[in-house]
Amino acid sequence: MKQEKRLTIPKVCILIGAVLLIGAIVTFAFWRLGIGRAEKQAQNYVNTLYALIPEPQDAVLEERTDNAMPVLSVDKTDFVGMIEMPGYALTLPVGAVWGGSNKYPCRFSGSIYDGTLQIGATTQKGQFEFYRELFIGDTILYTDMVGNRYTFEITSLRYEEHVDQASLQREGVPLTLFIKNIYSFEYLIVSCDVQY
Repeated sequence: MKQEKRLTIPKVCILIGAVLLIGAIVTFAFWRLGIGRAEKQAQNYVNTLYALIPEPQDAVLEERTDNAMPVLSVDKTDFVGMIEMPGYALTLPVGAVWGGSNKYPCRFSGSIYDGTLQIGATTQKGQFEFYRELFIGDTILYTDMVGNRYTFEITSLRYEEHVDQASLQREGVPLTLFIKNIYSFEYLIVSCDVQY
């Protein structure tokens, strides 16, 4: 009787291990499938937004009385712009409100018009998975929902363990992008200035 129990314990452990391994593989497959869908959906949003706005024209930041950013809604999702990085063949929509979505970048706070815009993004595939390859001097284009295209260049890159309004606020930085590494507790804060 004791010998039978000893034989079943290793079998049970192997069975539990196999079930856990299969569960991990299935979870990973669904996660990858979700990322693929999010990447395709973001590209569809970009195509739709470009079809809805006027042909983008180069613009410069200038003092305004109204700094509210125009919003376009697609499939009940509000967007305030598109961010492009020509050197990395990347164009993504920018959601109007920071929230739980990590499918595409979203406005954290501020406005492009008064030089306080902060945008949050992640390192997931289809967003900024190449974040460690960014360099000072890289070009970033921001197009608003009325077709104004602003050109910036990266002036500073720094890593932080967390981000909040205080850590993002920098005097004279008209565009700040923070990128969350989805595999660790690390953020890359990208400060951008107007490119002349």
